[in-house]
Amino acid sequence: MSEFIHDNQSIFYELVNPSKFGARTPILMLHGNGEDMEIFESVLRPLLNIKSFVLMDSRLHGRSHPLENGSRSLNYEAIASDALALMEHLGITEYDVIGYSDGGIAALMMAMRSIRLRRVMTIGANTDPSGLTPKARRIMTADHKKALAEGDELAAELTRLMLEEPHITEAQLASIISEVTVVIGSRDSFISRQHSEHIANMIPRASHITIEGAGHGIPETHARELADLIRNIF
Repeated sequence: MSEFIHDNQSIFYELVNPSKFGARTPILMLHGNGEDMEIFESVLRPLLNIKSFVLMDSRLHGRSHPLENGSRSLNYEAIASDALALMEHLGITEYDVIGYSDGGIAALMMAMRSIRLRRVMTIGANTDPSGLTPKARRIMTADHKKALAEGDELAAELTRLMLEEPHITEAQLASIISEVTVVIGSRDSFISRQHSEHIANMIPRASHITIEGAGHGIPETHARELADLIRNIF
C-alpha cells in the first residue's frame, strides 16, 4: 500500500503486477460510495495472472483521508481529479478505467477531461440524480436524514453527494473519445435501466451490456461474470 498526496488529500493506492505495466495496459479500478478498493477483491482474483491494475481508495473513503487543511466535502469532479493526478504521478500515459457506481461517474468525468483513457467500463453508474430509481431516492433520503440526526458528518456527506450530483450533460458525454462499455444488472433497483441505456447512446463509441439476474452490487454478487467481461473487453 502506498500514499499519494493531492489537493490536501492523502490518497492510498495499490499496484498489482506493476512490472507488467509496460507490456499490458494497466486498469485503474474505482470503487463506489462508502466502499474502498477491497470491493474488487473477488473480481480481480481470476485476472491476476493476465492483467495489471491500479487500485485506489477515493478521498474520504477507506484509508484515504484529508490532511489538516484538506476539504471534508465531496464532489465527483474532485474524485476524478485525484485519479487523474495519481496516474500522472505514476507516469502512466495510457490506461483503462473500470468504475463501479460512484466510481463509474468519476470514470466518465476522467474520460471527458483526458485523452489518456483508452477504454472505460462503468458499472451501475448514473450521470444525473434523475437516473436514480424512486426506491433509491427514498433509501438515500432516509439515510441522509438519519446521518444528520445522528451527527454523522461523513455519512451525511456521502448520501448528499448521491442525491445532489452528478450533472453530466449529453454534450459532455458526446465529447468522450474513449471506448466505453456501460454495464448494468437486469435487477438493479438503484439505477434506471433506461437511464443506463441513454448514457451508452450518447457516447460515440459505447456499448451497453446487461448482466442478467444481477442487482446493483455486481462486483460482489456477480464477480465471476464481471471478471469474464473484463477479460474479454480489456
